[in-house]
Amino acid sequence: MRVFLVMALTLLPAMAHAAPTPTMVLADWKPYVSAFIQDDGRVIDRAGDDVSTSEGQSYALIRAVWCDDRGTFDKVLLWTRDNLQGGDPRRLPAWKWGRRPDGTWSVLDPNSASDADQWMAWALVLAGERWKEGRYSDQAMALLGLIWDGETALAGPRRVVLPDQWERGKPVMKLNPSYWLTFAWRTFARVDASRDWTGLIDNAYLLLDACRSPSGLPPDWCWVDKESGRVVPAPRGESARSDFGFEAFRIGWTLAADARWHEDARARKQLEAFGVLADRWRAERTIPAVILPDGSARHNWGYLGMYGALLPAWAEVRPADVEELFRAEIRAAQDPAVQRDYYAHNWVWFGLALWSGLARPDAQAPPQVPPQVPPEAATVPSPTLSSGSP
Repeated sequence: MRVFLVMALTLLPAMAHAAPTPTMVLADWKPYVSAFIQDDGRVIDRAGDDVSTSEGQSYALIRAVWCDDRGTFDKVLLWTRDNLQGGDPRRLPAWKWGRRPDGTWSVLDPNSASDADQWMAWALVLAGERWKEGRYSDQAMALLGLIWDGETALAGPRRVVLPDQWERGKPVMKLNPSYWLTFAWRTFARVDASRDWTGLIDNAYLLLDACRSPSGLPPDWCWVDKESGRVVPAPRGESARSDFGFEAFRIGWTLAADARWHEDARARKQLEAFGVLADRWRAERTIPAVILPDGSARHNWGYLGMYGALLPAWAEVRPADVEELFRAEIRAAQDPAVQRDYYAHNWVWFGLALWSGLARPDAQAPPQVPPQVPPEAATVPSPTLSSGSP
């Protein structure tokens, strides 16, 4: 698989500048579609037993909006409806679909994932506004009602966003701060005045402060007492979930989006913790993929997806270090070991899209991708991939 290499070669000309241009980032969309999205709209996790997730589907939807690709958007939306929503667009999607032990393909876990549901609703709102299509807006409003009713709950005096619909009612609720998409809630507040999405933003920033580990970084997961709303220690056996790792690195992107698009001072303050990672980068030339609450490394190797999400975060608070991180990311993207990692690819792309200005919180169309292909990228063969499903 060569999709990372196509992206790296396409972006090489940008290395003399502070950031890639939106047009350069746009050029990676078609290679991604070819490598990871089946003709019927199913997004495939090539490194994860060829499963599909609501997360992967929702990422493809927002990318299609930003790339002005309505054809791919419609295919991904249709596959999601037919396979994760049981044919009903007014249902929360199941989060995981794949091959069963008997060889059949179907939903493997019917529980929802609220981050994916929010990305999907946000993509539908922006799609409805960009393409002037009321059915997208109608689906978005239906999904917003399901998210509010099924994936939020009161924790003491504050309403919080839960990771799924099955966490409601538990005396101690597990929360995932990387699911708190404050930039999307601002859009939801604009289109859905019947629910207090703005209040969720204030609550999320308060909880981000309360959940932070001694290192200053946010955790992958934290726990709150439902009655009091106070943050409590991780239950026995769950302490590793308090690390800063594959979930929490996405918070850097969310904070950068809120700082850039909405000039939220709280976001910029929280971003300072992500800027501290630049000190580690300068000293060690890598950032551990998983960091313990005390700031020490659980895993010393770096993760490409984290580097991608950090690009716009550092652009806001450590601009002197961001270009070197970009260079390291391009070098890492050429490692064959990461060629099948759709999750890393998405977060590299999201980071570049926000940093370059391609990612936007409104319906503005992107620039056009020039028809010519850079000579270096033209020598890279297109991937030949099997779907992994009937």
